[in-house]
Amino acid sequence: MSRFLKRIYQTLLCANQPNTCISIEGLENLAYKRKRILLKTCLYITFIMLFFFSTLHAFVYQSISNSAFILELFTGLVALYAIMSLNRNPSRGNTDKIAQFATLAFAVFLLLFVDLNQNENFSLIWVFFFPVFALVINGPKIGLRYALVFLAVLLTLAYNGIGQWQEGLWSELGFIRLTAALFILTFIIYINEISLLKARQQAKQVLDELQTLSTIDELTKISNRRNINTALSKAIKNAERYETPLSLTLFDIDNFKGINDQYGHLIGDSVLSEMVQEIKPIIRATDEFGRWGGEEFLIVLPHETLESASLFCEKVRVRIENSAFSESAVHITCSFGVAQLQKGMTAEQLIDQADQALYAAKQAGKNQVRPLHKRMHG
Repeated sequence: MSRFLKRIYQTLLCANQPNTCISIEGLENLAYKRKRILLKTCLYITFIMLFFFSTLHAFVYQSISNSAFILELFTGLVALYAIMSLNRNPSRGNTDKIAQFATLAFAVFLLLFVDLNQNENFSLIWVFFFPVFALVINGPKIGLRYALVFLAVLLTLAYNGIGQWQEGLWSELGFIRLTAALFILTFIIYINEISLLKARQQAKQVLDELQTLSTIDELTKISNRRNINTALSKAIKNAERYETPLSLTLFDIDNFKGINDQYGHLIGDSVLSEMVQEIKPIIRATDEFGRWGGEEFLIVLPHETLESASLFCEKVRVRIENSAFSESAVHITCSFGVAQLQKGMTAEQLIDQADQALYAAKQAGKNQVRPLHKRMHG
């Protein structure tokens, strides 16, 4: 039981368990789960309470022809219908639709109930639940609109009832107290919901920044090694599933250590960043471009054979060779190793073949593209 209550508590507060990770999408799902749980809880309570009072009217007070009995019974059935609809289709769109429907139905019920009872037996006490329901279920912005419209109609009825309700006992002082209490409650709930909304927005921003830091290379602003590895694994799965070719190239800057030694690491970093910006325009949207480490880069080329990938790499090589950098004294070239995926290859094996091809390009004089085709056996 305690575990169940703890899960409900964490969901309602949109809080994750300690020492666990959550994505931006997971945070959004948690917020909607909170909304769905709150909505179902309110609907169940409404149905049970209205069913209870309808039973009292029918069997204790024997007043089934009473307008209040009919109103309570009808609204209880509406709540039951909303519960069944939410159980059948718990999607976000349906949750939002049921939330709006339930808010309007609850508002109409309370206003009719107040108008019929005229605060007999303290019936006005039930109206305090509406601002809470409207703001928590619909969010602070939309919920506040519902609450203010409801309060405007309710207080108009209450004002007109001064000197008439409760056999004339309902007074201006009672009206002022009701108005102050409702607006204070609405304000408190609104502030609370705004605080929760801002906390979720800040959490999303932090998660977005963390996701960027974990997938993007800080210097060049392209995929880091972890992200390009993940992209390669996905590309291999897709290539095997749809039986399409896949190639990759591993390339690095020739004699880059000499640039760092001669001009310094700041200039070296600037060259790396500028070179990446020079290459980006010719990288297709379907390709994956990432920094493998140091001055070494990797490009995943879906739907490319060894031959077409080599032609693409030659285009990149020429562009780099002809590039001008902010440090005009610096001139760079790159060597490329190209490999094509063969049946049964892993990501590590494919990268290893590209690395072998890159080594061959270096040994052959650098500033060139060297393809390597090697079938796997066994």
